[in-house]
Amino acid sequence: MNKKKNPIYYSKDVLIAIVALASIAAYLFLRFIFVVPTNLQNVPLYIALIIGGTPLIFNLLIKFIHLQFSSDLLAGLSIVTAVFLGQYLAGTIIVLMLSGGQALEAYAVRRASFLLEALAKRMPNFAHRKEKETVSTIPADQIEIGNILVIYPHEICPVDGRVVEGHGIMDESYLTGEPFLISKTPGSNVLSGALWMGWDYRSWEWHLPLSDTFLL
Repeated sequence: MNKKKNPIYYSKDVLIAIVALASIAAYLFLRFIFVVPTNLQNVPLYIALIIGGTPLIFNLLIKFIHLQFSSDLLAGLSIVTAVFLGQYLAGTIIVLMLSGGQALEAYAVRRASFLLEALAKRMPNFAHRKEKETVSTIPADQIEIGNILVIYPHEICPVDGRVVEGHGIMDESYLTGEPFLISKTPGSNVLSGALWMGWDYRSWEWHLPLSDTFLL
C-alpha cells in the first residue's frame, strides 16, 4: 500500500503497538503454556519495553522540555514506574495503550484529511452563468455574488447559493452524511458540493460568501 494514502500501516506507533501486543502474547504463552522460569517469561516484555517504551518515553521527554503537557505524560510516568517496580507486564500494557492510542489518533486525522481532499477534488471547475437569455460556461473562480447560475441534472453545485427558479431534489449526503434526498424549491438554500439529482434544470442566485464552504 502507498504510505501517503495509508500512513497508519507505516507509522512508528503502529510498529510499537504490534511489538507490544506480540510480546504480551509471547509472555502469556511462556507463562501458561510452556511454564518456563520467570526470568525467561519476562524476556518478551523486556524487548517490548526497550524497543517500544524507550522511544515513547524519549518523545514524551522532548514534549515535556518544550512545555507541551498532556495526559500521555502520565502514561509515560506509569511505564517508568512499572519498570522500577518490576511490573513488566503492566508497563508493556501501557506501552500498547499509549502507542495504539497515538496510532488511532493519527489515523483519524489523516482520514479526515482524505475526506476534505476528496471534497475539494469533486468540486467543479466550471459553472453555467445565465445573463438575460444566454447561458455561458465560465471558470468557477469567476463566479461573483449575485450571479444567476444554471445547474443541470447530475451536476455539482460550485458554490453556496439560493434557488430562484426550478424544483427538484439534491443529494447532500456527501456533505452531511445523512442518506436523504433534500427537496429544493425557490428560496431554498443549497450547499456547494451538493449533487443536483434532476427533474428539471435549476438556476440559483448566489448570495453567500464564496469562501463560506469551499475556496474555489
